[in-house]
Amino acid sequence: MNLVLITAEEARTGLPADDARARHLRETVGLAVGGSFHLGIENGLRGIATITALSPRLTFAVAWEKNTQPRLPLTVLVGLPRPQTAKKVLHDLASLGAERIVFFESEKGDPGYLTSSLWKDGEWREQVVKGTEQACSTLLPEVTRVGSLAEAIALIDPVAWKLALDPYEATGAPELSAPAKAAVLAIGPERGFAAEERAKLREAGFAFAHLGDRILRVEAAALVGGALMLAQLRVWEKHRPVG
Repeated sequence: MNLVLITAEEARTGLPADDARARHLRETVGLAVGGSFHLGIENGLRGIATITALSPRLTFAVAWEKNTQPRLPLTVLVGLPRPQTAKKVLHDLASLGAERIVFFESEKGDPGYLTSSLWKDGEWREQVVKGTEQACSTLLPEVTRVGSLAEAIALIDPVAWKLALDPYEATGAPELSAPAKAAVLAIGPERGFAAEERAKLREAGFAFAHLGDRILRVEAAALVGGALMLAQLRVWEKHRPVG
């Protein structure tokens, strides 16, 4: 955890002494009164907090940054994978800074994945928070789940640069051929896209690309493909430490 995410209310009142974040700061990081750590309000400002009390609540004074980080214009469509894989996708794309993650029920996917507690009990959010904190960011991606690839495509920016990773149909690596301000990456589930899904992608203007002569796991393809697209959009800014 490189940054502790809090709410606007917690910024005013501090954290309960038994809160997992407070225990982490005291017991794992070893902070005492006067110690400092990075924190941020969800989807808001980051800051450097200095602890003023450990009980009955962990309270702190904060030197806030003046501006929020910019959001990265990346949407990733992912064929719903097995829950353990979905957790990695959520964590890694949140760390990368994807603005939106849309999971769709794929023709080759397993419908049993929908019954996982990951989706029924809201466990998915924990992975998004952990990935965002790991990246020392406050910007949580929007996460959506839809019933088909067609529904996912209906949600995207039609003028964005659109790529689908498919080693079986692709003719080249990810390459931006015309100026664009946003990117959409589509990735199938573990068994890949169905023929009808490939047809829908082509109809929507997706180009097909590969990541070399290897088959990557879904979470690796999402991270590598998304990073390559962001790099070509030239939207990355120089690392800015908190404060």
